[in-house]
Amino acid sequence: MVLALVWLCLALIGVSLLMMIGFGLKNAGNALNQSKLGLAAFALPLIIFVIAYLVDGTATGAAVATAMFMSLSGFIALVISGARSLFT
Repeated sequence: MVLALVWLCLALIGVSLLMMIGFGLKNAGNALNQSKLGLAAFALPLIIFVIAYLVDGTATGAAVATAMFMSLSGFIALVISGARSLFT
């Protein structure tokens, strides 16, 4: 039973990743027409993953480093945005 649930969770994760990639690629065309910065935002996690993989040498370590970097950069962006709106 546990094995079946593990495989079900892995399948759901895989489907979710495919959906994120699909919708991201669909919206990347609109971002290219609007701005180059919007398109670069789609490639940023991949670039960070490649750099982390070259430094660490393992896919697991690179994935963790990418997730940490993206989470921390999102948090910093929220703090800066909140501070900016607080002082204006």
